Amino acid sequence: MVKMRRISANYIYTVNTLPLKNCIVELDDTGKVLNIIDTQGDLKESRNLEFYNGIITPGFINTHCHLELSELKGLLKQNSGLPGFLAKIIKYKQETHDQNSLKAIEGYDRFMRQKGIVAVGDIANTNRTIHTKKKSKIYYHTFVEAIGLASNSEEIFQRNKSLFEEFLTNNLSASIVPHATYSVSKDLFLKLKKFSESQNSILSIHNQETESENQMFKNKSGDLANTLQKIGIDLKQWKSKGKNSIQSVSEYLPANNNVLFVHNTFSTIDDILWVNRNFPHAYWCLCPNSNLYIENKLPDIKLFYPYSDQITIGTDSLASNTTLSVLDEMKTITNAFKNIEFIKLIQWATLNGAKALKIDDKFGSIEIGKSPGLNLITNFNFEKKQLTQNSEIKVLV
Repeated sequence: MVKMRRISANYIYTVNTLPLKNCIVELDDTGKVLNIIDTQGDLKESRNLEFYNGIITPGFINTHCHLELSELKGLLKQNSGLPGFLAKIIKYKQETHDQNSLKAIEGYDRFMRQKGIVAVGDIANTNRTIHTKKKSKIYYHTFVEAIGLASNSEEIFQRNKSLFEEFLTNNLSASIVPHATYSVSKDLFLKLKKFSESQNSILSIHNQETESENQMFKNKSGDLANTLQKIGIDLKQWKSKGKNSIQSVSEYLPANNNVLFVHNTFSTIDDILWVNRNFPHAYWCLCPNSNLYIENKLPDIKLFYPYSDQITIGTDSLASNTTLSVLDEMKTITNAFKNIEFIKLIQWATLNGAKALKIDDKFGSIEIGKSPGLNLITNFNFEKKQLTQNSEIKVLV
């Protein structure tokens, strides 16, 4: 006999329907949704019914994280700007890491699950996260990150391919992706494009996180170009295109793959329209707390709002954030853009991310046959249908 849980709350945000008042969700002991009972708001007492004050949502999808940087929490200065931040991260990646790194990785994997995150798109430059991901309750898709402006693009690609295959050997979903618009040579971009097209893989790329990224592509000037040269990267052969960064490199990305453009802090409406014309499966990942931590600036989310079905949410790393909580990212967006409806915001935090990572058959919405996880959010403003700064989360399933 299947053991069943029956769960209800003031409102259930299934994401694929309008919010349902006093709805009942029935699940088996694995967390799979067996039935959704719309009571039309008229909930009657019944046996074995768990009722919670608050709202219930599907588990969150964090589409951009760097779990392997977890030991850096609190060590990098805030508001230093991306060029200075990058120099410190590159130095960190050149160092040897010990058991403290592995403990931090394990600890923040558990933390994310406690904060209602059921799936993560995670950047990796090493194999340090494999052990944790293999036993985690979270679903991970690992983006093995390729970086290199030098002429040894084949060597870089093969090194990343070996790491990619190591994740696959451990039964972990993965793909090879370019780090950012400014940190990958044309030859390396083309190798990644060809490989991604052959695999139909999911891509992720850091995009327009600093204004000097656009300056670099327009006329080879600005803080980012200066920083790259200071840390020993030769830009003599690098050609500026006279256009913003994403428009300059879009020809090197596979047009028909799912592509997550991450950060987009300095993206313009022209950039957004350009991407949407050229990439039918584009997603815009917002990491607002990281943007505030590094550049003290948020993307102009109003520009993205007409493309709400393409927006996802990420936390970035603890090198550039104080926590790995999708709920905290949602609070920051709510506080800065008060007209954004929660029904849209929860879609960004759940179903859109699941679609971007190609896991919406299981996650992202409360539907019969799915196992999306259930989060209870309390201290919700029912009058305004909005989060508050005191909103808290409890994982129910």
